[in-house]
Amino acid sequence: MNRWRQPGGPDLGQCVENVMCQAENQICADREVSVEEIDQALDMIASRCRFSGPRVRRQQTAVDVESALAPLYRRLSSRDAKWFTRMILKSYSPVTIPEKYTLSRFHFLLPHLLQFQNTFESALEMLSSEPMDKFPPRPDPKLSANLCSIALAYLRPRTGIKIGRPEYLKARSIKHCHQMAKGRRMSIERKYDGEYCQMHVDLTDKQTPIRIFSKSGKESTAGRSAVIPVLKESLRIGTEGCRFTKHCILEGELLVWSDKLGGIADFHKLRKFLPRAGTFIGVEHDSPPQPYEHLMIVFFDILLLDDDICLRAPHRQRRLLLQEVVQRISGRADIAEQEIVDFGRPDSQYRLEVSFAKAIAHRWEGYVLKASDEPYFPIYAAGVNNSFGRWIKLKKDYIPGLGDTVDLVLIGACYNAQDGTALTSLKHLRWTHFLVGCLLNKDAMLKCEARPHYRAVDVVNRHCMHWKLLELLNQLGEFHSSEPEGFEGFEVEYGQAGLPTATVIFKKPFVVEMMGSGFEKPSGARYYTLRFPRILKIHTERSPEDAASFRELQLLAEDARSVPIGELSQEEEQWRKRLKVGNGPKGYIVQRSRSLSTESHSSTGSDSPGGSDTSMGDHKEGLQSMAMEKPAENSLSNANPQQILGGIEVTPAVFVDESRLSPRTCDMPYDSQVLAETQNSSNRRRFRHKDPSINDQNNGHISKESIQIPQGNTSPASFSGPQAVHRDDTQSNDKSVNLLQTKSPSSVERLHQQISDPISPLTTIPVYMSGSPLEGDISSEPQDSSSLSLFLQALGCDKTKSLFKCSNPRAASQGAVFGIALVNPGELPLGQLIHKIAKGLSRSLQDRKSTLPANGRIYFLDAVILRENIKPEGFESCLRQTWRALGMKYYYACLHWKNNKSRDHGNAGPEPRPAQQGGNGQDVSDELSLFVSFDEDEILALGEYTSLDELADPTTR
Repeated sequence: MNRWRQPGGPDLGQCVENVMCQAENQICADREVSVEEIDQALDMIASRCRFSGPRVRRQQTAVDVESALAPLYRRLSSRDAKWFTRMILKSYSPVTIPEKYTLSRFHFLLPHLLQFQNTFESALEMLSSEPMDKFPPRPDPKLSANLCSIALAYLRPRTGIKIGRPEYLKARSIKHCHQMAKGRRMSIERKYDGEYCQMHVDLTDKQTPIRIFSKSGKESTAGRSAVIPVLKESLRIGTEGCRFTKHCILEGELLVWSDKLGGIADFHKLRKFLPRAGTFIGVEHDSPPQPYEHLMIVFFDILLLDDDICLRAPHRQRRLLLQEVVQRISGRADIAEQEIVDFGRPDSQYRLEVSFAKAIAHRWEGYVLKASDEPYFPIYAAGVNNSFGRWIKLKKDYIPGLGDTVDLVLIGACYNAQDGTALTSLKHLRWTHFLVGCLLNKDAMLKCEARPHYRAVDVVNRHCMHWKLLELLNQLGEFHSSEPEGFEGFEVEYGQAGLPTATVIFKKPFVVEMMGSGFEKPSGARYYTLRFPRILKIHTERSPEDAASFRELQLLAEDARSVPIGELSQEEEQWRKRLKVGNGPKGYIVQRSRSLSTESHSSTGSDSPGGSDTSMGDHKEGLQSMAMEKPAENSLSNANPQQILGGIEVTPAVFVDESRLSPRTCDMPYDSQVLAETQNSSNRRRFRHKDPSINDQNNGHISKESIQIPQGNTSPASFSGPQAVHRDDTQSNDKSVNLLQTKSPSSVERLHQQISDPISPLTTIPVYMSGSPLEGDISSEPQDSSSLSLFLQALGCDKTKSLFKCSNPRAASQGAVFGIALVNPGELPLGQLIHKIAKGLSRSLQDRKSTLPANGRIYFLDAVILRENIKPEGFESCLRQTWRALGMKYYYACLHWKNNKSRDHGNAGPEPRPAQQGGNGQDVSDELSLFVSFDEDEILALGEYTSLDELADPTTR
């Protein structure tokens, strides 16, 4: 019988069958166990549990568990005993039984009725009433839609029986959410981070007029009695203002309001206000309730009002009715914040993007989108599309690239038999649960080589990772595991009582990337950790010291939970940029980089036998992202504004992809196609692209016509604007390449030796600009590839490297090079542009003949910067303050690369983490690291001076 406890062994039900089949019970035909007997026995057991509902508790008997179950097992065959055991455990693994399909095989209306009234008794009672008792149990699918409509008129909700909730869909990006909206008019409601409750008011019941049900369907009125006075006052019960006389059913969210903060408190504060079965659980390390903290109810729907069955009404009518019924009380009762968006309008996606960026900046949990003209349940409109009547949940951790992530370590593991049974497809499964830990003495360990001391802060199981990662951990862990007894490699302490005890300790803890939906304070703990943690990737090349320490984890949590009051507009703009990348290719990984800040990675769908939502796309695909420290201040030599090198004026190489700009082209000689400096005659606008779908001069659309092209035969030695390399089908690519090599390497070196003064980075850094392909232009992709190839060649050519030493000596001394990519979101989304350049960069870096430096950066700036009144040769662009101001207006992202296989020239920041993605299934070698940062401070590296005085004073050189 004990084999079920062993890894790889059968489940408990199978062990019961194996034992009982050795002495099979002889079952008489009249002594078979009925469903009613099983139900009665389980009720008897549940009545002894203090966490059961009041209806079950009232049936409490003196029968113990053994006395209730033993008579049933004696009358069961070994096969039936196996399934009875699995029923008690509430898990039929390794068999999966689809609930909705199984119920519909009994009666096609049963799944809908259980959603309508969440008990079998009420559902079967409705099925046995007229006219539903005349319906065939499994009619023709075409007929079932009409029968559902007929049943509608006879369905009436009853107070005291919880009404189920509609199904919902998860939005994986702003674009995906917009597509699922399908042009409907929708209510965008704030999703509150509290406890769901359904309130039933029956004024005819003098004993218990108000009942409150939890999300699970259990009545929890006793534990939520503190909110009942507020509920009565808000509904004006007993006054002339009350809008109902008998019945009312409402939905809402229970929260804790802090008068001191003037807002909603953290989710964990609810624990000390909501007892479970009369006991406050997990509050031993929480502060006691403060006088300025109290429960608050936020209403978001009304389902019944006397004889008015609101379930049938569209959401907009239910919302108006809710506003009439509920009286707002500051800090006590309110109605959910709402915004209406018509997704049939061309600017609807932009409005959703701006609104969601605001929600994230304010640290809201997310949004719930409900169609304004649809009823509460789709049963009331049977036969329509699958999205009808279904809500859409939009949370940042649902979107690839936006979840909160941090590197932590797995310090030990244990086996759970019930989870192991569900993973029979995995061979040699040793562990199902892994303890997540953090170093408590990281500084002492690094400085004094002290013995590592870890604190276990959380546990992850099969639901928190892709099954392939679980399999990999079991394979690798076999070579690093040790018995806890006698292990002296490091010390382990448990941060909370609810964590399982590790049966093995990993001698070298695994460093893993973990993503969560924000941070929370676990029950019975004094610290914060990730909420709903999921493992994205295992970093086998890293040491445990590279992961976040316990102190760093708390700082990350504080940063993620704090609302940047003074920087809300900047925060919203940053999130709006990140949401644009979320609309890019699947599996693309990005990150907002900050010192001790949150990171984010993608999650793409994948089948998982273990039922995990985490995919291998997070492990094998996407560019690796990591935090990049802010560039240190430099004290570099002074410079003077002289810009002429040996009689040749220094200008940047600008690579314009003509096939991806406006349809019209210039019939000019190749050598005369020069990108001149552009002036911005209009006032600067705070938001550069009000609607990316509208491309005109007013919203910052950059076309070829907006770039001034000087006429005549202008040579590189005489023009004053940035140098541009254009494609011309009549010219060979060799000629384009030769433009990058106007001087031989030896000549460039001689020129550089004559230069001691810094020059503007705008005249030394190559620039790339891309738009959208022409309609019907079949050859645009090859042309675009050619333009990108020239841009990448310019990054690695000797002339660029030599001139770069004059504009950015610190970065050049570390073997780096910079590039600029101009972004026009209306033509090509930011995510797709980053993906394209990263893929081309990856190919070039893996080419043995490539001249690209071992590390560098490409800055993605809004193309509207061309309208700024900027002089490329002006040495204001050498200053950090100039780039700080430009970054706030035009900075999008920064793509870093580091080729670890090449000779290490140093690095402008901490060593980046390797990645394993190269676009269309091409793996980047382990030596190559590519990652994206969204930190505006990255752009400060373009300016290496802090003041004009430093440029003018020769003593500072």
